[in-house]
Amino acid sequence: MQAQDKSLLVLFFRKELLSFSFLPALPRWYLHPVKSLALLAALAFPDLAAAACSAPPVADLPMSESENKLLIPVSIDGSPEQIALDTGAGVTVVSTETANRLEISHDFDHHMEVGGVGGASSILYIGRVNSFDLGPLHLQHQNFPIVDLPMRTASGLPIAGFLGADILHVFDIEIDIQRGRLTLWPAAICAGAAPSWAEGLSPLQIDLDEGNHILVPLRINGVTLNAVLDTGANGLTLTTRAAFRTGLSDDTLDEDPELHGTGVNNRGWKGHYHRYEKITVAGVSFTNVPAGIVPSSDIASYNGLGGADALLGVNILRHTRLFISYRTRTIYLQPLEPRTSD
Repeated sequence: MQAQDKSLLVLFFRKELLSFSFLPALPRWYLHPVKSLALLAALAFPDLAAAACSAPPVADLPMSESENKLLIPVSIDGSPEQIALDTGAGVTVVSTETANRLEISHDFDHHMEVGGVGGASSILYIGRVNSFDLGPLHLQHQNFPIVDLPMRTASGLPIAGFLGADILHVFDIEIDIQRGRLTLWPAAICAGAAPSWAEGLSPLQIDLDEGNHILVPLRINGVTLNAVLDTGANGLTLTTRAAFRTGLSDDTLDEDPELHGTGVNNRGWKGHYHRYEKITVAGVSFTNVPAGIVPSSDIASYNGLGGADALLGVNILRHTRLFISYRTRTIYLQPLEPRTSD
């Protein structure tokens, strides 16, 4: 028996191949004189900022779900597009189809190396985007890798790319899949401030690797694993090494259905499909959770992943409301019912 999963395209980048920075330009609200004073006050008195943050969000964007991808509206060089929110991607990327359609200029003098599920790496060329707008957030003169992304929405429209951690880590971000909202908060002003809905919840300390991938503790069968919180992944994915630590064996996997998927640059990979009775993330338990078990060499050995054991994707995160502060390295996770995974 075979199952197909073509959504596990997870990107990790080796930035040392670049001779320029991918940090986004400062959004325009940073240049506002009143908000700039608030920023300076927050930096000087961080405890005060954490106690009561009244700064408005930088952007509050509608978010839709299609084929287990979280899509948000974006304008690329003036063209309205849909881009996938991907906390598991080290940098924002634009699809080859979109780059060609919008006639985005290529910089063939610089390139990046990409790796991910499938364990392979490829050389990507860079596209020069003049304007990249997320609602009121305007970024100009951005350099994004151009990636083959044969992904479309359920209605057949192309997905223009992935919104990755190079832009996201500048903000505190709130992800509410059930309400369909992505909210970007000014991290420098609101550092340490909890969202209004987090009363009674304790913040969870997270780790960030060099690519700003969010690493959270995941418990399965009494074993604690290191998982990447990845809104670009379909659901739960484990390396075989991690699966063996949870009590699985070669014999167990031989009895499970085979799982075939597509990774970087459409390279195929093969694993297995296993269902766990319960997993726990940040003290929140999920039951009857399907997991893709992928050979360790196909996911964990790539140096951009930081040696994580697993990926936590949309099928799990849709049952939560999530607030991520890259600057303070904390998250708030509010469970929403039901907490079974499809």
